[in-house]
Amino acid sequence: MNFREALERVQSGGSLSPAEARACFDQAFREDLDTESLAALLQALAERGETVEEIAGAAEALRGAMRPFEHDAPDAVDTCGTGGDKLGSFNLSTASALVAAAAGAKVIKHGNRSVSSKCGSADLLEAAGVRLELTPEQAQKVFAREGIVFLFAPAFHPAMRFVAPVRAQLGIRTIFNFLGPICNPGGVRRHLLGVSDAARVDDFAGVLRELDFERAYVVHGAGGADELTLAGPNQVEVVGSAPAVTLDAEALGLAPAGVEALEGGDATRNLTILRELLDGATGPIHDAVVLNAAAALLAAGVTEDAQDAVERSRKALADGAARQKMGTWTATTHLAAENQL
Repeated sequence: MNFREALERVQSGGSLSPAEARACFDQAFREDLDTESLAALLQALAERGETVEEIAGAAEALRGAMRPFEHDAPDAVDTCGTGGDKLGSFNLSTASALVAAAAGAKVIKHGNRSVSSKCGSADLLEAAGVRLELTPEQAQKVFAREGIVFLFAPAFHPAMRFVAPVRAQLGIRTIFNFLGPICNPGGVRRHLLGVSDAARVDDFAGVLRELDFERAYVVHGAGGADELTLAGPNQVEVVGSAPAVTLDAEALGLAPAGVEALEGGDATRNLTILRELLDGATGPIHDAVVLNAAAALLAAGVTEDAQDAVERSRKALADGAARQKMGTWTATTHLAAENQL
């Protein structure tokens, strides 16, 4: 099937197999498609609704075009979510990645600057002093020393520059909004994946299964968040061998709180919140970070018990391990960037 035939099928309401979707997006990432053709495909997919098979195929194409991050940690976990919940919450997934690393998980965090929020993961980490733009080799040295690394998406996904003008021209959510969380350059197969659209949780779980993820939780937080919250029962889909546990605040001894209690701001404000958290502040943001870090520990396989995961996360904050990890990780990124490792 050529591209024109694939486009006509989608425009008429049909769907593509993973292989057919991959073939289409392989062309896009090689810059073999003209702007109009790619825009037509993206719009047709968005209007009909992308299928699990199409998202998986597009993800395989992006994975094939990315710069790989080589490592020897098959149990590494990512906490990158879809974003887009428009709640303006503090960067829970970024802080929970740090706490999980301090509590014993290997973390390969994939992320970018803000798209729909005031402060993305890269914005917060940059404000904290973490060097973002590392080569794969420099990033490997950081990960080997610290057990945590941030892979800045533009440095590892050069092919995305070919599609950026089309995305900007369309100005709508497209299939590319789904690919970031599932295209970690480290090939991570363990994941805590937050989804902003509750109706898409099952779809994302299906995509992770299609892509052969080992252990993952696909979650949608009570109150409409793309992270676990304290506001009530969280929607959780288990993938692979991740333990089927309850990831609700009250069941795990955490005080309930509305999503408004998790509000953040710009990078400066969120850095203040992060520093207060690492210095021992308690309250809803602390508890939400503990809950999400616990889920990351479970996905990583550090423990199989949810209450134990919560206690490990609490301890990493209470005893200063998370604060220390933030300091050594930041310093190590500078050494790596200056080729002093």
